[in-house]
This record gives sequence, C-alpha cells and structure tokens, in this order.
Amino acid sequence: MRESQGYRPAEALLGDSPVIHRVSEQIQKAALTEVPVLITGESGTGKELAARLLHALSARHAHNFLKVNCPAIPNQLFESELFGHDVGAFTGAKEAKAGKFEQADQGTLFLDEIGELDLTLQSKLLHAVQDFKVVRLGSVDERSVDVRLICATNRDLEAEVAKGGFRTDLFYRINVLRIEMPSLRERTCDVPILMNHFIRVYSERFGGRPVPLSASFLSMLESYHWPGNIRELENLAKRYVVLGDESQIISVLRDPSEVRPLGADAVDLDTPLRVQTKRAVQHLEKKIILGVLQAHKWNRRKTARSLDISYRSLLYKIKEAGLPPVRSTKAPIPKVPYPGPDEMLG
Repeated sequence: MRESQGYRPAEALLGDSPVIHRVSEQIQKAALTEVPVLITGESGTGKELAARLLHALSARHAHNFLKVNCPAIPNQLFESELFGHDVGAFTGAKEAKAGKFEQADQGTLFLDEIGELDLTLQSKLLHAVQDFKVVRLGSVDERSVDVRLICATNRDLEAEVAKGGFRTDLFYRINVLRIEMPSLRERTCDVPILMNHFIRVYSERFGGRPVPLSASFLSMLESYHWPGNIRELENLAKRYVVLGDESQIISVLRDPSEVRPLGADAVDLDTPLRVQTKRAVQHLEKKIILGVLQAHKWNRRKTARSLDISYRSLLYKIKEAGLPPVRSTKAPIPKVPYPGPDEMLG
C-alpha cells in the first residue's frame, strides 16, 4: 500500500473491550463493500487509523490511500487540489496536474475533517462524489475516477445539517455506512493495553528501557478522563519512555477533581438540561484550550495540531471563548474555575 509512512492501523483497534470488538466487526464488514463510509468520533480516537485499516482490508489495498485534510486547503486552491488543473488554468499553472481524485484512482480517498468545509466547497465536492467524474480547472473534459470514498469528522453532522452548516445532499452521499470510534472514556479497560503497547513502540524507537508500570499507576490511568483520547495517552507514553519514572509524569495528568460534577449546592431547577450541559461543555473546552495554549507557550499552530483541529477552528474557538488572540509567554494564564450556580445560569 502506498503512502504508508506512519501507517499503524492495528492501533486503532488495539484492546479487548466490547466496544472495540464491535468496531472491529464493523470495519471488517465495511471493507468488503465499495460504498462510502463516514467515520465519526472525538479527536484522537483513531479515525484516520480506522480509515487506513478499511483500505488495507479492502480489494483496493495495492493502490493509493490518499488523505486530504479538508480545512488545511485554502478555499481558492480547493478545486485545483482535488480536481487538478490544466496548463494556463491560473497564473503560475505552467504544467498540468492531476488532483487528489485522479491520484487516488482505483484506491481510497480519505477526506478528513469534512465537517470543516465551507458550504461553497461542499457544493463543489458534491458534484464530484455524485458520479465520480471530475473536471480539471481550465478544462471542459470530464474524467471518470474509480475511488473508494471515506470521510471523517468530529462534528455532529446531523446537527450541522439541521442548522444549515452542512449540505443535506452531501451528507447522504457520504453517510452510507457509519463507524463511530469510541472515546477512551468508553473503553478504560483498554488503557493498560494501549499504554504498554506505546511504551514498547517508543522504547524501541528512542532506545529507552523504562521500568514496568506499577499496578497503582495503571489504575490511576484507568480512572483518568482522557480528553485527548488515544493521542493524549500516546504522548504520555512517549514522556514516560524519555523520563523513565512514574513520578515524573503523574503531574501531567489533569486532576479529575478539577472537572467535578455540580454539587448539591449548585442544583439548577429552572434551566433546561441541554442549556446547562452546553454551558458546562463550553467551560470545559475553554479550560482545555487554555491548558494546551499554555503548554505550547501560546503558539496557536502547535496548539491546533495538538488538539487535532484546524488552525481556523482554533482561532474561532479562542474568539468564542473570549480568550485573547495572542498572549505574551511571560504573562500568567488565568485559572478558569469550575462554573458555580450563578455562572451556569448565565
């Protein structure tokens, strides 16, 4: 299989929990078909690895697996990147170029973070996925392509469709089969398996020989809430291999008591559950973004990569949370306490 750098599909399904067994069965069945697949789930749950495994198990495994990070492509270059261009199609187009659809011919095209696409770009994509024919910029000739389409998103696309943020017709084109990747919170019994796996991987890569993890430390990992899912666990394993001491990485784990549930003194009998839930989630998201920004000394591009969201999405979330767009690395990051009753009431 081409484009195999960093290819580790087995890690998407590593574990022994019932939920990961169910996902494994879904992927094996989906791999036998040619219909589009939509992979959903939180950031860091292994959506790309699941897509690569789908390709590896399919009849197309000997051909290209091409990933397109949708929000990373500037709007003005979207058509050229996906559909290609002919000579003279625009200033600087001195030679013809095949787009991602043509490059993935007979293979698999993986559209990651498809929920981040603007509506205008969704419309252009729809024409291509309706009958799998593309027209290069600067050309009038249609070119047929034979690709297996897999898309992924951490957004609730049904909700986006309902509020007009995602095209209904495109949604039904890509949502023929759906695979939901579980969060690490839903499969905590897999945490020791995953942690030990990553420690072995990075011990071989970095040449380290950390001591085996203690039972008490593994128990602590299982009780952690893992907002960053498998990606966060993998980074923790790297840190452990480098430092080689449990005590050196315990401080990295966020204190679960900081994300405590509302106590009896904070019961709100008047505000609907959906409103209270939304406010609590917004507060938690703001807290996580602040923490990651601080860890990266307010470098927003590194923060976006760590959180597995587009740079544009991070800027929007920073603005939505009321955070400053930039901050001096010397300035302290304000602590965000858990919202009390008055804050929850808005």
